Amino acid sequence: MTISDTVGHIWRTSVLLQSARWTGRHLARLAGPALIASLPAAIVVYLAAMPLVGDAGGLVNGQFALLSALPGPLVGWTVAMGVVSMLAHAVVLPATVLMAAGLMLDRSVSPSVALRTALRRAPAMLAAGAIMLLGWVAIVAAGLGVAWVTAQVWLAILVMLGFAALAAPFLLAVPAVILEGRSGWRALGRGWRLGDRLAYGGVTLLVGVLGVPALAWQGLDRLMPQLPDSIAAAVTGVGYGLVGVLATVFQAVVLARMFLFLPDESERERVSEEVLRLLPHGPPVPARPVRVVAALALPGLLYGGVALINPLGWVEVTEKTLAEGWTRDSESSGGGGLGPYSVDLRALYSGTDRPLTMVMNNTLSHRSGIRTSVLTCEDADCRDNTLTYPRGPNQFGPVVGSARLADGRLVLAVWTKNPGDSPGRVPMVRLGLLICDREGCRSPEGGKPLSEPDGYVFGNTDPVAIAVRPNGGLVIAQTRENEGSRDEPDSETVSFTYCDDPICSRPERRMSATLDADFGSYEDDVLALVVGADDRPVAARADSKTGAMFVIACADAACTTPRVAKPEEGSDKEDADGDFLRYMYASDKRGHLTMAMRADGRPVIVRRDVMDGSISLLDCRDRTCAQIDKVALAGPALARWLPALAVDKAGRALVAYQDPKARQIVLATCSGGKCETAVAARIRNSLGSVLTMTLDGRGRPVIAWVDDTLGRQREWALKVTTVL
Repeated sequence: MTISDTVGHIWRTSVLLQSARWTGRHLARLAGPALIASLPAAIVVYLAAMPLVGDAGGLVNGQFALLSALPGPLVGWTVAMGVVSMLAHAVVLPATVLMAAGLMLDRSVSPSVALRTALRRAPAMLAAGAIMLLGWVAIVAAGLGVAWVTAQVWLAILVMLGFAALAAPFLLAVPAVILEGRSGWRALGRGWRLGDRLAYGGVTLLVGVLGVPALAWQGLDRLMPQLPDSIAAAVTGVGYGLVGVLATVFQAVVLARMFLFLPDESERERVSEEVLRLLPHGPPVPARPVRVVAALALPGLLYGGVALINPLGWVEVTEKTLAEGWTRDSESSGGGGLGPYSVDLRALYSGTDRPLTMVMNNTLSHRSGIRTSVLTCEDADCRDNTLTYPRGPNQFGPVVGSARLADGRLVLAVWTKNPGDSPGRVPMVRLGLLICDREGCRSPEGGKPLSEPDGYVFGNTDPVAIAVRPNGGLVIAQTRENEGSRDEPDSETVSFTYCDDPICSRPERRMSATLDADFGSYEDDVLALVVGADDRPVAARADSKTGAMFVIACADAACTTPRVAKPEEGSDKEDADGDFLRYMYASDKRGHLTMAMRADGRPVIVRRDVMDGSISLLDCRDRTCAQIDKVALAGPALARWLPALAVDKAGRALVAYQDPKARQIVLATCSGGKCETAVAARIRNSLGSVLTMTLDGRGRPVIAWVDDTLGRQREWALKVTTVL
């Protein structure tokens, strides 16, 4: 091999490096076709698409996102713009190849002349592009077929990469059409003959034309979420515009360099002379970097300005992913994370200068039972968080209630068994407390049992609710089933225990109410408790059999006498068509209620109907809810997705719930018997079993929810959405 052959080999094998240098050196000249074609289109898209988006749009972490399905007019607009973009790229790329080849051969071609030439040769280019597109579709189909037959994803990827490397020389049909004036079919043959001469030709084309631009887009996607929300939209718009132009110019330089320098030395001169003869003449093209940078930045700045000003009043939210890629078997495999069979968010706590804390029950498997975990964020962005599993001595079962004290600590209600019980007998359990801080969870010294011994039947106990009093103490509401006789139906007693301190060193049972109903269930979310500023509690109890609801309040200032109201009568479970049985056992639905209290002491209740799963808001006119204003929020649903409730400083009821049909998290703001709804988040995969909500220190709704892939790996993500 001669020295010239060695130099030529090094030159050819460094095509990607030389193309990168050329792109950086001549970007201001070669960006002309892309800017001329894309700049007006980008501005038109922004200005025309915004009114079409309407309420379907939102600003997530400072950037535009679709939170609802595309409106009909916008679907057609999107398809039309996609087709226009593809046709524009079929003209811009050849025009840029023409200009790059001219610079390599010391011939100046202006952007306008290059675009006119590309338009004249567009039919041949579209014909070659259509054939290449069919080829890429066949390659993808082959890979999917291998994956379907072998169930090996890596093998399918290798097959697709191998076929892609073999088909990559056909990309040289682009310079063959624009530089030599060949027809589409003859250009494909010309590209195959050139690229097939050296083994590295197909790989170089595959990496340079497809691989490097794909990596650039991927790197940009990873960089943008790290930016502050205030500049994210503007930087994203400018970044995507810059990467789009850079990718097009780099692709054109790679294609032009490969086409001109891939032939052997004897043919290279003939190819260059033929290309020079066909190159259009034009005036010299001056480099105007300032104009190019301004043109590149204009669409991005327009996009950033729209996101900053928000002229259409889109919903603005921040969304954080606290856990992503966790799987159902991650714990057993040592991969970390919760690793549960299912995740049931029980409570969410936030506030001024307080860390975001979640309490959740995790079903490890059908046989292993339920375990409670507490996730505490260590910083404002929750990038650093701590996962603990509270467990007290002799604890039996998961946490059954929780509340947050004024100092930020958590109080958890748990059932504990007697230490001397034998393993074979049904345990007798009592209700106790755990106090959790940054050091962990422990039983408080000096705390007393909060209930009489009770039987723990099939891993379930009677419902319990806990709330914090204004003086820092606690109120605990718990139920106990009363077995009736043949002539008298079963009933239930709801008792209220007062504690003057958070450890319940001197618990006092002040009030009990008897409810004439056969509840017969040990489910969660059927008992709610709130305490007003006057230290008087209100409890609500739902009957998951019939859908009836009872509200229990104090009839006197000392809360020794209860007052019971029944604002919801419920439905007969023995209906003719058996809808109830089909509902309870086939659809796995259940009744649910949650309650909050306004500053004036009037409760607000959200309940899910036991029969059809519809969600309603019950706005109580007085403390006992003897009279209510009922507002329907969501119609019947086909699964047990449960809502969350909070009351803001203005006294408005905020209700967060999941829409299974639209796959959305919806936030309803209710006041005066009317509710306005807005989409707060879009569920990308599947809905989790429940969501929770609280208000942060600035009174903004904070919603925690689970996005479950339900795929083969059973991955899931824990997300937190704050509505700004």
